Amino acid sequence: MKRAPTTMGPAVADLERRRDALVVLDIDEVVIHFIEPFKALLEEHGARLKADDFRLTGNVRSLSTGAALTGHELNGMTERLYEDQETRQTLVDGVREAVAAIAPVADIVFLTAMTPSFYPVRRRHLDTAGLDAPMIATERSKGGVVAELAEIWPGPIVFVDDLPPNLVTVGRSVPRAFLVHLMASETFRAHLPPLPEGAASARDWPHATDLILRRIAGGAPLSKAAPGA
Repeated sequence: MKRAPTTMGPAVADLERRRDALVVLDIDEVVIHFIEPFKALLEEHGARLKADDFRLTGNVRSLSTGAALTGHELNGMTERLYEDQETRQTLVDGVREAVAAIAPVADIVFLTAMTPSFYPVRRRHLDTAGLDAPMIATERSKGGVVAELAEIWPGPIVFVDDLPPNLVTVGRSVPRAFLVHLMASETFRAHLPPLPEGAASARDWPHATDLILRRIAGGAPLSKAAPGA
């Protein structure tokens, strides 16, 4: 059986560099909502997410039996969400304004771990929202991809993601990268693993925009951590 591609989108070597600085944005929970529409989809199918720790497996249970959904069942639900993302996954508040503010001073690349076969529908979703920066969908380590990007962009590199493990891998692969944690949903916030040293925690897109623009300008961010983070 032919395996689905592990990466879809433009090759890193084919991306156009127009500015020295680069901002790499994760998509789920950063640009578009994932957790809240996923919870709604689960409810439609007789299940509920109750976050007791920082994972999906074991935290989603059938409303009728109380049994935890298997990893296979959760993967099926995730794929259903990706199929319907144009109607279910709405934009995170402030992301359009953030992209408009960042674009004059830095190139932007979207980097998502979404199943690459859904690349066409996500590309269309972003384009419809006016977010036309290049997008790479990959099953590879994000650290490896950002390291390749860093070979092309000589200026400041900023990486924004909702998952601390991705921030860790990018920080190890690209030590000069400025790491920003941003997560739209509050569902898992109480169970977040520690952020890597030097990473900033943004409470929302206006805060993240300030952190990013100050870093690109060469100044220190106003604050690295969101209040109460």
